[in-house]
This record gives sequence, structure tokens and C-alpha cells, in this order.
Amino acid sequence: MPLNNEKSKSIFNSLAGKLAILYAITTFSVLLIASGVLYWSVLDHLQREHQNLLITKISDLRQYFKTSSLLNEKLNDLINVQEHHTHIPHSSAIHPGIPHHVLVRILNEQDDLLVESATFSLFAKNIEFPAVSHQDSPNIEISRVNASDKLLLLGSAWANTSHNDQQFTLKLQVILELAPDEALLSEYQNMLIAVLFFGVLASALAGFWVTRRGLRPLRQMTQAIQTISAQQLSERVDSEQWPREISLLAKAFDDMLGRLDHSFSQLSQFSADLAHELRTPVNNIMGEAEVVLSRDRNAEEYQQTLESSIEECSRIARMIDELLFLARAENPKTEITRTLFNIDDEFLLIKDFYEGLATEHDIKIECNGNQLKLFADSSLFRRILSNLISNAIRYSKPKGIISLVAHSTSNQSIKIIVSDTGIGISEECLPHIFDRFFRADKSRHNDKQGSGLGLAIVKSIMEMHGGEISVSSQLNQGTQIELSFPNHH
Repeated sequence: MPLNNEKSKSIFNSLAGKLAILYAITTFSVLLIASGVLYWSVLDHLQREHQNLLITKISDLRQYFKTSSLLNEKLNDLINVQEHHTHIPHSSAIHPGIPHHVLVRILNEQDDLLVESATFSLFAKNIEFPAVSHQDSPNIEISRVNASDKLLLLGSAWANTSHNDQQFTLKLQVILELAPDEALLSEYQNMLIAVLFFGVLASALAGFWVTRRGLRPLRQMTQAIQTISAQQLSERVDSEQWPREISLLAKAFDDMLGRLDHSFSQLSQFSADLAHELRTPVNNIMGEAEVVLSRDRNAEEYQQTLESSIEECSRIARMIDELLFLARAENPKTEITRTLFNIDDEFLLIKDFYEGLATEHDIKIECNGNQLKLFADSSLFRRILSNLISNAIRYSKPKGIISLVAHSTSNQSIKIIVSDTGIGISEECLPHIFDRFFRADKSRHNDKQGSGLGLAIVKSIMEMHGGEISVSSQLNQGTQIELSFPNHH
């Protein structure tokens, strides 16, 4: 029992099963509507033909009484004949061979019986014919009744005739037995039900087969994807070989693999770079400690070793803080506190802070905020400027100039341009300068003043503000970094 439930559950949970069920429901709805319309059309057609048959019979009798005497053998033949639809103008191709018994009874004005069909009394028990308003009315009244489990169509009308030069008004009562047509409708109804049942069954099976066949490329693509592991992220599903609808999914998956491959490569490189960056200060601390402990030292030597160890530990702590900041910056839930501040004030603060260091390297810092105001996180803005200025000082030549300029753009943003006249960055290094631990100047890889995370932090802060950063540089001529901040309050 559990196996059957699990199997049925898997069928209903599969896309092929759901599409087949949806296809069957759609087919059932269409066939049901079509069958209903056809059945109603046949029923309406038969009802109109029944009425026409009854009206034609009464019209024939009226025509007969206009030219004939009241009672003779011709009248007996006329009221006892079996009527066929093919004998009247409104004939039906649905049942041309089925005879219809039209039974007639003729009464005088006092409702005395004059003549009737042989079996009329068998059908006329306990039934009431529709009444005609007055004797001169040309109307033919028709009604449907169900008497003794027999469905009958009744008609009443007046007819005028003459006998021995005397005028008479006759009452005509006509019965049409509908049993043959009811049997036909019942057979037709059963046929429609059978068509509906087998049509839905066939459509469900066909839909399941077509769906499974149509989803074959998806199963093949699933098998191809299952062969891809973390060690094979360079492989691709190859979207060109699949149908157009599935090729979009394949292309999206290939793009995702590309992003994952790039992220894994960056992560591996980051892990290697982090291990290398941490290994250097740790090795320095251990090496100095081993040298000092190799023999007795005086207090001054121990103090120098401890100062060097503290310096290396400070470098490690600074690197850890910067990595933690990058981790928080990459969290989409991290919020920043934006305030409206004057850019000139921030420029002056940064200039004053780095003025001594710049003077020591014979470098001049110029700034111009053009009295613009920026809506951003002021502390993060200072960190951006601090990282850029410290980098510019580190890689600038004596007599160099570092410039900070702010101006507004046509799209309501503020652009900050930080430029220097330093050594510049080579073209092949430009795409990587925002990578963590990347240094364009390999000779300064062990520079204790920098961790290789400054520009990565700058980029993360710009992304937190929804801004953009771009770099242009030429070797031995300098570097220009443009920061574009959205200035929406």
C-alpha cells in the first residue's frame, strides 16, 4: 500500500504527470462543451421538427375540410397515416427513416366526438389538450406532456368546413408520440458520453506520452549536469544543442557555472594570498623569537624583539579588521548611516591628517570640493579618501601632486576625482587592482604599511552606496580614480 501511494505521488509530482492531467482536464472541458452544444443543437432541431410535423398535420386537415365533406374514407386514411419527416419540407437527416405516429381526434363545437384515429384513446387518457382562445382563431396551440411514461406533443386548433350547405366549426386535437426520438436522443447521449470518456482517456495517455517525449531533452540535460562537480566547473552544458525553450535554461546554468568557477577561483586565490600574507608576519615573529632565545640577551635586545613582534601583530590585527569589514560590507543586510555633509570639510580633514606624511615625501595635496554637499555615510567617505590618499602617497614620486576634486554631473550624482602623479599602473594590472591582496608593484609585496585590501575596501564601500568606481592610469605619469555617488536624499 505505501509503495502504491509513493508511486502515485511521484506521478502527480512529476511535470509530465501534471501536464498530462492538465491536458486531460482541458480536453474534457472542450469535449464537454462541444458535446453539450451538439446535444442541445440536436434536441432543439428535433423539437422544431416535431412542432413543424404537428403544424403540417393540422394544416393538411384544415385544407382538407375547406374542400371536402365532413366524413368519408379519405378522412379516415388521413388521420390514420404514419408520418415521416422526409414527407414534409422540414425533413431531418438525423432520423429520416423513423416513422412518427400522429394521432387525430375531431370534435364538433359541443365537444362531441366525430372521428378519431384507431389508437387515439390509448394515448388521450388523463391528458389535457391546450385550449384555443376562440373558434375563429387561426392559432395552433402546442404543448408537451408526459402521460403514462410516454412523452407526447399535443396540438389544438379550430377548422371550418361545410356539409349540406351548412357551415360547421370543428375542433382538431392532434397527438405526436415522441418515443422514437427519445430513444434516438438517449442513444445519442450515450454515444457522446462514450466519446467524452474515451476522448479524455486517450488525450491523457497521448498528453503523457507527448510530454515525456518533449521533456526528454530536459532529462538529458539533467544527466549532463549530474556529471559536473566542484572539480569540473569549467565544463559547460552546451546550450546550442537543446531546443530553444530549454536552451535558455542551459545558458542560464552555464552562466551560473561561469560565476561559480570565477568565485571558486577567487576564493582559492584569496585563501592562498591570505595564508601568504599571514605567514610572513608569523614567520618574522617566530624567527626573531628563536634568534633571541638562542642565547642570553640583554634587556635592550629583548625590548627591540618585543617592539618588532608588536609591529607584526599590529599588521595582523589591521588585516583581520579589514577582512571583517569586507565581510560585513558584502552582507546585503548591512545598513549605512547617510547624512548630508559638505565635501570641502571632509577634504580638509583628510588633507590635514596626511599633510605631515605628504610633506615628508615632498608631495603636495590639493583639494577643491566646489562647496558641494553629499548625502552619504561620512565615516565611510573618509575611509575611502584615506585609503586612496595613503596609496597615492606611497606610490608617488617626490615633487608629486595629489589632487582631490568634486563636481556635480547632469544625472544628479556627485563625482569625486582623486588623481596623482605617481608611478602609475600597467594596463595588464588595471583589471585586478580591486582584488584582495593584489599589488601592482610586486617589489612592495612585503610592504608592512599596506595589506593589499585598501582598494577592495574602497570598491565595497562604493557598492554599499550604490555608486561606481573607475580607474585610468599610465605608467610613470600617474593614476586617476573616479568615484560616482548617487546624490538622492
